[in-house]
Amino acid sequence: MPAPYASLIIKLLQTHALYFEDDLQYWQQLQEHEVPVRAYFEQIGVSLDLNRADGYARLTQPDPAEDDPTPPRRLLRKVGLSYEQSLLCVVLREWLEEHEASAQTTTRRLFATRAEIRERVELFFEQPTNRKAWLSKLDTVVEKLEAHGLLKTHHRDEAQPDQTKYEVKALLKAKVSLEKLEEFKEKLQRHAESV
Repeated sequence: MPAPYASLIIKLLQTHALYFEDDLQYWQQLQEHEVPVRAYFEQIGVSLDLNRADGYARLTQPDPAEDDPTPPRRLLRKVGLSYEQSLLCVVLREWLEEHEASAQTTTRRLFATRAEIRERVELFFEQPTNRKAWLSKLDTVVEKLEAHGLLKTHHRDEAQPDQTKYEVKALLKAKVSLEKLEEFKEKLQRHAESV
């Protein structure tokens, strides 16, 4: 007979992350069965990072020691980001910091339209002469960050794509720490100067 938290383990293995707002059923299971769920993942060399304050849980897998003669196989793939994806992550991470520090903020959740995202990043992107091609490229970058769980479409507006609204997910703070944010900004600055 499967464990009462089997569906939660499957969900985490499939998505590598879950959110309180989006996955309430799984979130409740995690609250009830946190100890055995952690124990299960520890047995396979994976850690459960549970951030109650920001309302997410994610799986992480440490890198094997360099001198390990038989390093374990990776369950969680490391995915490199392109320059544009990294750039958007940096811009969104800074925006998230500003949002959370704002005294007028009524919610920790940050929502942004496509137009607002475009305004924040267009100075940094190399823009082709064809505006439609540039917007298409931006949409592709946004889709990639959605696939990584860092953005989520909140409301799609087919008639006015610039009004499509996204939620910037708190998981971005785990993926891009403040230290990494500074490193990224320095690298992006060097890249911009070399172009």
